[in-house]
Amino acid sequence: MWFHSEHNFHTRTARDYSIFVTVAAFIGYAFTLAMNAVAAHILPQVEFGEFSSAVAMVGIICTCATLGLEKYALRLLPQYIVAADLRGVKGYICFGVAICILVGVAISIGAFSLYTLFKIETQNLNVLAQILWFVPVIAIFLFALEIATTFGAIIWSTAIYRIIFPFITLVGMAALSWRAATPSVGEAVNVYGFSWVFALVLMLWVMHQSAPKGLYLSPFSFAIKKWLIEGVEYLGFSLLMTVFSQAAILTIEVVRGDRISVGLIAAAMQISTLVIIVQTATMRVFGPRLAILIAAKDAIGQRQLMRRRAWFMFLFGIAFFAAVVMFGREMLDLFGAEYKVAYQALVVLTIGNVVNTILGFAPTYLQFHEAHRITLKIAALGTIVGILVMGITAAYGTYLDVAYAYSFSVIAMYGAFQIAAMVVSKRVISAQS
Repeated sequence: MWFHSEHNFHTRTARDYSIFVTVAAFIGYAFTLAMNAVAAHILPQVEFGEFSSAVAMVGIICTCATLGLEKYALRLLPQYIVAADLRGVKGYICFGVAICILVGVAISIGAFSLYTLFKIETQNLNVLAQILWFVPVIAIFLFALEIATTFGAIIWSTAIYRIIFPFITLVGMAALSWRAATPSVGEAVNVYGFSWVFALVLMLWVMHQSAPKGLYLSPFSFAIKKWLIEGVEYLGFSLLMTVFSQAAILTIEVVRGDRISVGLIAAAMQISTLVIIVQTATMRVFGPRLAILIAAKDAIGQRQLMRRRAWFMFLFGIAFFAAVVMFGREMLDLFGAEYKVAYQALVVLTIGNVVNTILGFAPTYLQFHEAHRITLKIAALGTIVGILVMGITAAYGTYLDVAYAYSFSVIAMYGAFQIAAMVVSKRVISAQS
C-alpha cells in the first residue's frame, strides 16, 4: 500500500517531518482561525462565547475519555513495533478503542443524566449537553491519531487532524452563514460535531492502511493492568494541561458569567495558540523518536534531539510574537471590529504560549523517563495555582488581568518542567557513561 512508504519513520530525519507538520499546522491554523472568525460573525457575541466555552469544556471531557492511552501509545507502541510484538500492538489497539467508547459513552450519559435530573435550562448548558453526544467520536479520533502516528503515517494523520478537519468545519460554518435565517449556536455545534465524525472515518481508514503487515492476522496479547496504570499516569498530566489551557476561558465563564469577555479572550487565545498547535504537531514527530533513543540507551542523542527541537521552536516563537505585535489588531479584526479591543490580551497570551512552546518538550522527556511523580506534582501545583490566580483576577479584574495571570502561570510551570528535565538528563548521561 502507498502508506507503507512512511512506515519506517525513523529512517527519515526529524527535520523532514518537522517541516511538514509545521506547514500543516499553519494551514490548519488558518482554517481554524477562519472557522472561528465566521462563527464570530454569524453568531451574536454572547452566543459565540457560549460556543467557545462549550468547545473548551468538551476538550477537557474528551481528555478524560481516553484515560491517557493515546499519549501512552507514543511511548509504548514504537517499542512493540521495533520488537515485532504484533500481539501486543493489536491487543493495545482493541483495548484502547473499547475504553474510548465505554468511557466516552459513560461520561456523556452521566452529563445528560445530571442535566435532566437538575432540569437545567440555561442556554449554555443546553449547548454543552448537545456537544456531549460527540464525545465518544472525538475520543476515538484522538486515540486513532496517535496509533496512526506510531505506524508511520505521520503525514496523512497530521493532514486529517490539522488540515482536513478544520477545513470541513470551516465549510460547514460558511454554509450556515449563507442561509437566509440567522444561524443558532446549536447549528454551529452540529457543524463542529459532525466534522469530527467525518474526520474519524478518514483516520480509521488511514490507521488500517498503515498498520504493520500481519497485524490483523496475529493473535491478541493484553497487559490491561499495566496499560491502565501507566496510561492513567499520562492521563493525569494530559488532563491537568487541558484544564490549564482552557482555564482562562472557563474561569471567566464560571466566575463572572460574562460571555462577551469570554468571546474576547477566546478570540485572543485562538490567535495566540498557533505556537501551541505547532508544538503539538512536532511533538508527534519527536515523541516516537525519543522513545526509540531511550530504548537504544542513547542519552547524548536524546539531549541533542531536545536541543534541536528547542531551537526550532525558539526561532518560530520569536517570529510569531513579532507578527502578533505588528499585526495583532488586524488578526482580531477577522472576528469583527468589536474584538480589536482584545489586542493587549492577545500580546500577553502570546508571550506565555511562546514560552510554553519553547520548553514544551520537557514534560514529555520527563514522562518518557518514568519521572511521572515529579511531572504530575509540577503540573498539579501549576494548574491549581494558575486557576486560583485566574479565578481571583476574573472576579476582581478584567479579561486582560486573566490573560496576565495565564501567562505568568504558564511561564512558571514550564520553567519548572525544564529545570526538572535538565536534572533527569544529567542523571541519565551519568548513568550511561
